[in-house]
Amino acid sequence: MAKLAQKFVSRAPRYVLRPQDSQFLRFSSQKDSSKSVTTRFLNISKTGVAFVVDRDNAPNLGDYIKFELPIPGQKQMAWWARVIRVQEHSPEFSWLNKKSKKHRDDEILVAITFQDLPEGHQRAIRQGLRKKFQEVVKEQHKLQVKETIRTISNNFWKFLILVLCTALAI
Repeated sequence: MAKLAQKFVSRAPRYVLRPQDSQFLRFSSQKDSSKSVTTRFLNISKTGVAFVVDRDNAPNLGDYIKFELPIPGQKQMAWWARVIRVQEHSPEFSWLNKKSKKHRDDEILVAITFQDLPEGHQRAIRQGLRKKFQEVVKEQHKLQVKETIRTISNNFWKFLILVLCTALAI
């Protein structure tokens, strides 16, 4: 029962990176800090990051890693994190039901949580996420307005006839 309840624990809102965002993260294991791996990350929240890495370079569950990544709308940030999830990466499917072109079969999804993040880093992440979430809301609003205008223009005559019929009926 406890495992089932864990699935429903609320998490911090995640910002999923878009094509125009910088998507590269660099990390190194605490055990072997001489070897750093550059990979792409998928999303970021106030508490952590999810990224994909090839199987050979994947850290183990519970490992501490040092990471460096661009905060959306901000500069680079480096700090420590703990690996909290390691699983096979199943990519998103596009609306055409084709696998993502960037997907490889040997990719592993890794989720990390920031460890004792300084207030300055926390503030930068909050500000960057707030800015990106506002951009997403503005884009969605613009799309809704365009869709409304398109619907009205496509159905103008139907709407006009409906209004005339209603006026005549009254």
